[in-house]
Amino acid sequence: MIIDIHTHFFGMKTQYWWDDFIRVGAEASGKTVEEIRKRMPGWSDTTGDLLVKDMDEAGIDKSVLLAVDIPFLWSISPEPDIEGNVICLDNMHRMYAKAVERHPTRLILFAGIDPRRPNATDYIEKAVKEWGVKGVKIHPCYGFYPNEPLCYKLYAKMEELGLPLVSHTGPEDIPMWSKYGSVMYFDEIANDFRDLKIIMGHAGGSQWLEAATLASVKPNLYLDLSWWQPKLLRNPIDLFYKPLRMMIDIAGSRKILFGSDWPAMRQIRRLPHAVWVKAFKEPPEEVKAAGIEFTEQEINRILGENAAEILGIKG
Repeated sequence: MIIDIHTHFFGMKTQYWWDDFIRVGAEASGKTVEEIRKRMPGWSDTTGDLLVKDMDEAGIDKSVLLAVDIPFLWSISPEPDIEGNVICLDNMHRMYAKAVERHPTRLILFAGIDPRRPNATDYIEKAVKEWGVKGVKIHPCYGFYPNEPLCYKLYAKMEELGLPLVSHTGPEDIPMWSKYGSVMYFDEIANDFRDLKIIMGHAGGSQWLEAATLASVKPNLYLDLSWWQPKLLRNPIDLFYKPLRMMIDIAGSRKILFGSDWPAMRQIRRLPHAVWVKAFKEPPEEVKAAGIEFTEQEINRILGENAAEILGIKG
């Protein structure tokens, strides 16, 4: 079974967000802003159909949809999305939940909540009851430290409900702040909430070595490899396969999860889901020639077995 632990719908963003996303995409791809902007119309998915189509082509069995609570879209100060619609947190979760209802055997919903909301813990209970969420996503780079006391109330509720946590880790672009994305905050969190399964999204990005080291000594810490596609494209041996081998050697294959950050790379670099999966299942010959090898068991654990255990999926 192959499980993508890290996907999104990008339809509900502000124009300001899109402008910056396009700029980052141009820098990452070497293309012009105009070239990237031309690819944007019509690419967002709000039903799950496009995501499931890409999953089918890649042989991915299930994907976790991560809702993200973006302060720019808070209903207390609503801002139009790219199509001029005002989005609130409930509407976003309803949209995700409808996509899961449409594809019940393929998609799994994680709620998105900013711990600074006064009703954050109550909202998670509501999300479980009304939309059947199976976990929670937070994004500290919107302006909070993940080990702040206000976050601890949320983690306590999640631990009580048996919900795993996915958190962004690593640098972020404008208008967010990278200082809040350090993996080291999760050392404290993992100690204080030992029954809370914590997935460090993007494996800490440039802090992947620290993330792997933390995961090696904290039983409840995991890494996901979403948004690692640029490393594969730029320098597959030195930036992707060598670090992946080191992550496994340091933290163990049981601590690493396959993720894509779909649909970001789909548009920016036209890197299909199937190519990303193949990078794990069938590394090119030059990888072995460089002295880097992976066992079938290691790859199976990364591609799906680990996520299945965290999510309680059998079969």
